[in-house]
Amino acid sequence: MSYALARKPIVVDALQYNKPERARFKEWSEGGIGCVHVTLAIWENARETLTAIGEWNRLLEQNSDLIALATTAEEIERIAASGRTAVVYGFQDTSPFEDDIELIEIFYQLGVRIAQLTYNVQNRVASGCWEPDENGVSKFFGRNVIAEMNRLGMLVDVSHCTERTCFDAIEYSSRPIAITHANPSEFVGTDIELNRRNKSTPLIKRLAETGGVLGLSMYPKIMRDGSNCTLDTFIDMISWTADLVGVDTIGFGTDYYDGWPESQIKWWRAGRWSRESAIPIKGFSAWPTWFKSSVDFPNILEGMEKRGFSGEEIAKIAGGNWVRLFRDSFVPIQMPAAASAA
Repeated sequence: MSYALARKPIVVDALQYNKPERARFKEWSEGGIGCVHVTLAIWENARETLTAIGEWNRLLEQNSDLIALATTAEEIERIAASGRTAVVYGFQDTSPFEDDIELIEIFYQLGVRIAQLTYNVQNRVASGCWEPDENGVSKFFGRNVIAEMNRLGMLVDVSHCTERTCFDAIEYSSRPIAITHANPSEFVGTDIELNRRNKSTPLIKRLAETGGVLGLSMYPKIMRDGSNCTLDTFIDMISWTADLVGVDTIGFGTDYYDGWPESQIKWWRAGRWSRESAIPIKGFSAWPTWFKSSVDFPNILEGMEKRGFSGEEIAKIAGGNWVRLFRDSFVPIQMPAAASAA
């Protein structure tokens, strides 16, 4: 089986943050990627995020032969079937909501379908992975944000959150949540630059029990052996996770980025809250030889096939599990009709 030319199964990358430009969209096409969750905002406020949405909307118009916006699973499937890549709008922080719960619906109406509760640090909603482990979702505003996201059909993401925040979000959410881009800390170990980004075995098990999905990442700073991680080791991690929780919980979230200057990392790490990163910045880490860009996605699927994963298992992990979660998550909760007046 050759995954280099096939558009099926649908391949979903649940997190990229490239500088948006046509070269990246061509790579998605060459790699057979049917859907990419893109980052619109990390530290941006509502006004800045509106500009980012406007810029992306123009890109969608100018590159309509390669990409199209998707707000439902059905749109993802239709766009992928057309040979293009579906773009799903998302945030890596709830900063665009500011302190106004009404903004959640506004951004939903503009196409945003995924929002991470916080990016590394403490905010009004929840606590990030650089904060003390015992900090979690704020009991008032945070719980209400999750409830509003549930109501509308905006998927809760906890990739950069503390373990407590992750467990809280699972318990407070009436719908399954996502970890779009992280790896199992028990498999990877702690001898990596961003070890606090990965997730514990109890958390991954709880995510699986509640129907969530974990996006395994090729990002060198959170992989075993970093840039020297081999394809065999990465597939070992897929197998290890499948043995732990089954194939229905696993997807991909590469955390791939390209086109940015190194100064952008400092912005991602420090934001407006500090002049320096809380964790020393070691610069860009080289992507592994088997995944230099999105063009190389078929290497992973072919490696899984050689390892003995069935076609059905590959289809689920490649993107089927994400599409299933998106199908259930991107639509509003149907409220019971109000009783007619007597």
